[in-house]
Amino acid sequence: MGKRTYALKLYGSFPNEMSLSDYEPEEIREGLITDLHIGAKKLLLQNINPLEFFSERLGILRHSVITGDEIGGGVVPADPFGRKWRDETGRLYQFLADKAEIVDRVFAGLPMRLKG
Repeated sequence: MGKRTYALKLYGSFPNEMSLSDYEPEEIREGLITDLHIGAKKLLLQNINPLEFFSERLGILRHSVITGDEIGGGVVPADPFGRKWRDETGRLYQFLADKAEIVDRVFAGLPMRLKG
């Protein structure tokens, strides 16, 4: 079971579903927001700090379910941008997990409750 499927199983349908692979971060609306790691990358390519960007939108995010891929495991990227993306995405995930009421991790199709 993937992260989106898990979110739909837990919470049912959402008023909006937005993959940040398809939408720009500036377009986020309350609902199911997927591919947060891609949104962070898009912001970094525009020289925008993802943590600051999303912290300014906590009102929208507070009533949303957010998913993103873990990009911090494995081999550290050789290029500076890849390392920055990895580090900034990790900081963003830590910040959002701290603010969230519920944090679940889905790994290999297995959900695990981390908080809430």
